[in-house]
This record gives sequence, structure tokens and C-alpha cells, in this order.
Amino acid sequence: MKLRELIDRQGRKSFKISSENPVEEAVKLMIEKDVSALIVEENERPAGIFTEKDIIKAYKKFGRERFLRTPLREAMTNKLIVASPDDSLEQSISLMLQTGIKHLPVVEQGKVTTILYICDLIHEQVGALTADVHYLEEYLQDLERAKKD
Repeated sequence: MKLRELIDRQGRKSFKISSENPVEEAVKLMIEKDVSALIVEENERPAGIFTEKDIIKAYKKFGRERFLRTPLREAMTNKLIVASPDDSLEQSISLMLQTGIKHLPVVEQGKVTTILYICDLIHEQVGALTADVHYLEEYLQDLERAKKD
């Protein structure tokens, strides 16, 4: 299965914020949009990602007094690992597990169009595997019935 199929069904939107904005603005946007990750942009281009994990890291690094005023460029994850809509579900899960990320931005024509969460991909994969198991169970039951005939 390609990511495009999951994206078309799910339709989760990505939200962007400037790297110059403070952490406080990012947290407010995350709460308002009910998301756990934002794409951080510099000069209208993706420069990183800011996630719930980055909130905790920033609080630990900058302390209570400076935490909310810290510019996102200092608190975001700079290494942006991305996927293409034509990547497979299996490849994407493997990439996320190998790199230890929970949010996977999907890039199309140089722009982040959506962010997939590891739970989205695992849920889809479990659904597909469950369907396969049911098919195999039915097949085995048919073989047992045919053996009795």
C-alpha cells in the first residue's frame, strides 16, 4: 500500500509556523489545532519539525523562565526526515522505527502536505494484517471441510 492511499482517506493537514516564533506560539497553535507536531519554516521552506517531545526538551534545556520565549529555531528538531506519497506503508513504518521518530512529514513537489503519525501507519498495517489472517483462517476452514467431504 502506498502512503497516498492512507493520506487520501485520512486527510490530516499539516500546520506550519515560522522559526522566529517563540515556543509559546507553537504550543498555542498545537493546542488550538489539536496536533502533536508542526512544520517549522524559514523563508517559507521547511527547516525542521517541532513536536511534543521538543517541548519537553526545550523546557529541560532552557528552564522555566526562558522556555516559552525561546525561538523555535533553537527548540525544533533540525533533521527533517520525510516521505513521499508514493512510498510504501511498510517502508515508512521501517523508516520511522529505525530513526525513532513518531511524526513523518510527507513532501510533494517540495512542500509538506501532511504529517503522518506512527499510530496512523501501525493502525493501517494492523488492519491489513488482520484482514489477511481472517482470509487465511477461512481458507484453512474450507480445506478442512473439503477434507471431510
